[in-house]
Amino acid sequence: MKTKAVRELTSVLLVLSMTLAGAIASADDAAVPSAGLTGALDLTYVGHLEQMDDDGRLLVWEGSIGGDFAGEIKWWFINPSPVNSSTYMGGEVKYYAARWEIRVDGELVLAGESAGKTVWPDGADGMWDGHGIVMEARGHFGPLKGHNTYETGPVIKGSKPPVSFSGTGMFVIY
Repeated sequence: MKTKAVRELTSVLLVLSMTLAGAIASADDAAVPSAGLTGALDLTYVGHLEQMDDDGRLLVWEGSIGGDFAGEIKWWFINPSPVNSSTYMGGEVKYYAARWEIRVDGELVLAGESAGKTVWPDGADGMWDGHGIVMEARGHFGPLKGHNTYETGPVIKGSKPPVSFSGTGMFVIY
């Protein structure tokens, strides 16, 4: 009888400890404005304008971001790319390393670094994909510093590539 009571008490204490551990984890998560922010991108290629930042990076993409957060976004690419492009049967892969910036009402609120690739099948639009990290976060975005990022979407060639390149896609902070 005594053994049964000890087993039941142990079971109750185990369930109680798991419940408290979950509550503690949830309290820590609440310090971040959102555990994951997702933004829809609408981008225009501007690399042909040859605008450089103070660190010698080329402004390649700019556009709008909307969704969980809204504003303007820019990608400044390291030029030349730290890795040469490569070809495969049926296309080419171009690599990039960049600084991205998100501004809301003209104020820089998020910035970071990312790296990735664009896959260009012969004669077709491309698909870009990259990963990064939030290096700067201001205001209520402050807790997102150090979080990872993921960026992806198609690159449409348009009628006069590369001047006519445009893109849509997704930008995620997690």
